[in-house]
Amino acid sequence: MKKKLFVVVLIALIVSMGFLRDYIFVSLNRFIEAGSDVDGKLFLLKWVLTFIFSLLYLGITCVFLYILFQTQQYTRIAVFSYALLFAAALSSASAGYFFSSFEAVYPFVRQILGVAQSPIVMMILVPFCLLNESLSHS
Repeated sequence: MKKKLFVVVLIALIVSMGFLRDYIFVSLNRFIEAGSDVDGKLFLLKWVLTFIFSLLYLGITCVFLYILFQTQQYTRIAVFSYALLFAAALSSASAGYFFSSFEAVYPFVRQILGVAQSPIVMMILVPFCLLNESLSHS
């Protein structure tokens, strides 16, 4: 019963974080698009917040997987998945910066980091882990 309640609390936290993140980023984008960010501090704040929200989603994903499966194996897979997302975003941004322009790759980088700061990774890993569990017990 305690496990189910904790899972429900985590799901409520994930949904709440999604609304909070959306509100913050939509507000920041409005200020930036209105020309209120002449020194680029809001744009920089968006990058910091992106990293923070990604780490929060990583943490929740790890806790969620550990509660469901009681093994650190799946939490390591979650950490590896997030590290891959960050590496893909960083390498894409670097390639764009050095070979073309950062503006050219920014939409792609933004999409990758959008996955990192959403429950998508968890939504992929939970069925993957369930499948792995069922196959290993067959």
